[in-house]
Amino acid sequence: MGFAYRIYSGGLSAELAVLQLSEVVDHLRNHLGNFLLDPTICSVYLQRLLKTNQEKATSNVRLWTLYLIRRMVEMSPFNPYAARLAEQVGLSIPHLKDLLKCTLPPNAAPKLASLLSTPNLNAARSGLLDLIRRYPYAVELIEPLLRMEVDLEVPVGSEWAEMIRLPNGLKPLLRQSLFLHALMQRDINRADAFFRTLNLSQSGPYVLNHVAEFFAAQGLTQEALRTYERSNRLDPVQVPVTFRMEALANGLQSPKGDIRSPNAVCLYSYNKEDLLERTLQSLAKSNLGNARILVLLNGCTDNSQRRVEALKERLFRSRMSVISLPVNIGAPAARNWLLALPEVKNAQYVAFLDDDVEVPPNWLESLVGVLERHPQAGVVGVKVLTPGHPPRLQYLYRNVAVARSDLIRISLDVPNWNYDVGFYDVTRSTVNVMGCCHVFRREAVDAVQQFDIRFSPSQMDDIAHDLEMTLAGYQVFYHGLVGCIHHQMSGIGKSRQQIDPKKIGNVLGNDVKFSYLFSDRLDLLKNLNNTHIVPYIPLH
Repeated sequence: MGFAYRIYSGGLSAELAVLQLSEVVDHLRNHLGNFLLDPTICSVYLQRLLKTNQEKATSNVRLWTLYLIRRMVEMSPFNPYAARLAEQVGLSIPHLKDLLKCTLPPNAAPKLASLLSTPNLNAARSGLLDLIRRYPYAVELIEPLLRMEVDLEVPVGSEWAEMIRLPNGLKPLLRQSLFLHALMQRDINRADAFFRTLNLSQSGPYVLNHVAEFFAAQGLTQEALRTYERSNRLDPVQVPVTFRMEALANGLQSPKGDIRSPNAVCLYSYNKEDLLERTLQSLAKSNLGNARILVLLNGCTDNSQRRVEALKERLFRSRMSVISLPVNIGAPAARNWLLALPEVKNAQYVAFLDDDVEVPPNWLESLVGVLERHPQAGVVGVKVLTPGHPPRLQYLYRNVAVARSDLIRISLDVPNWNYDVGFYDVTRSTVNVMGCCHVFRREAVDAVQQFDIRFSPSQMDDIAHDLEMTLAGYQVFYHGLVGCIHHQMSGIGKSRQQIDPKKIGNVLGNDVKFSYLFSDRLDLLKNLNNTHIVPYIPLH
């Protein structure tokens, strides 16, 4: 049977809706091999599994459903629905009665729903504070308010924690939530004040993982490792914890590669003069060794050329080459053009940077060091962060979540709760890393086809190239001990409503091209996931 592309819109929920239960479980196992669970993603998987008759489900479906319920109760302690669900399947929830006594009255529910849909976070927070003053016992207000305060950089709980009126059985859960969100905010001092009030004797993996990162942030590596070991005993399914423990045990040191060899750092840009200038200034502050810098101006009509030439004279001189094209040839062709230049063809390692990034001083030597340590690695990428505070993950790594005759889907690129508390400061193999900051082994680039110009002007070409490299026998590595700030989202991103529908059409069109490009290799794609490292059933 041939490949028959179908459009499924609606995010992860819609994706899971068209999968069989066994496929949903494998999808979940793949996700668990990439990321730790967060409340939102846990809820999506759980809702899908609960849509089937559990009595008729296979044993592994029932076990994974139970696993998700346990995790949901721990991650969302003030969620009455999760607590009731846990009780229905026979789990002991000591605080359930207290929880059911502390819910918002029905007549206030529309007001809460309206506030949660308000795009203005300050206005929404103000409205939630008004509700807490009226209903100081309402547990449904706690988590939304904490999340808003993390994003607004307001010290969590500072204006309302003392006015909350909860039964004694719920007070420890409030202190726990305040600690977790202060840590997400990277406010270590405030997190420490809450931490001192916690009793961790009954804590589950979700809390313990955050406690481990609380210790790690203070340089208390052995305490962090012991806490992670305890978490892993409670839930051995947590693959990211294993990678994180390995990184902590190795001292969180990035390797220092030899960058004295002739390497190349390539950039291409279209009408982003301000961001490009910032990127090149950041690049100039980093350790570049003997690398050549090559900037391709892709049909720019702004002042990019004048500003780049000025930076060349001031910061780079003869080590930089500037190529100015009369028209925009798109991202894939720009990459191929740069790769065809003599100084890039002769390079041992080739780096590509987007024109809107900020890199740390050690980025190049660290990524080259990873390639030196792993001879089969063809490319290595970094932890990509959004600008601002608190630090948030924009893109980590991806693999193949679904590969069947009507659907090819790449996995999520970050957890839904994407606060960077340290979980992903690791080095690991994967299938795709973000193209805004990555380094190739030149021989690996030559072993696969060029960046596919069918994806012009942009989107999906770097993912397709990483897949081709993986299928050719090279490894793709993620190195999260190097963080890169990326100033613009790729693809549709998180501001879909602000993007030209024509661009959305191009992204969707490239998704069709991507699917048909690999449609004759579905059996190979099916192996590019984590199901070989995540148990068939949860171990606890």
